[in-house]
Amino acid sequence: MKIRNAIKKIKSHFKKQGIDIDISYPTRSGNHRFTFQHDGQVGSFFANGHDGHSEGWEDAEGTNWHIRGINDVSDIQSDYHAGSFRDNITQICESLLPSPPKFPAGSLVRGKENKRAQRWGFSGAVGLVVEVQGGDYIKVR
Repeated sequence: MKIRNAIKKIKSHFKKQGIDIDISYPTRSGNHRFTFQHDGQVGSFFANGHDGHSEGWEDAEGTNWHIRGINDVSDIQSDYHAGSFRDNITQICESLLPSPPKFPAGSLVRGKENKRAQRWGFSGAVGLVVEVQGGDYIKVR
């Protein structure tokens, strides 16, 4: 994904939930990562083949999608590397701030009429959402 699109995706993901996120751009003094923070976590990535401030950085591909705690620092003396890597920018955004559930608690829901629902036995079943567990998970009775 191009850096321009990644930045747009970050801003739109957080804006949907009413949060204005600031993205730190790479500096000439040696920091080549794009970073953004939310709720004690830091998401970051590189512009592949660019230092992030020379001409054409918006069209470079994003790479090295990483997430870590704000005070979490890698230790060069040992085998400890702070944080973890993700496959794409969507996974970073969902880790920092999960999207709201499709069905809020108290909603009456009905199982779809498709092959997977028929195999699992909830095709056409009606239930009440009793608990939202975060992300895409809900408890239905």
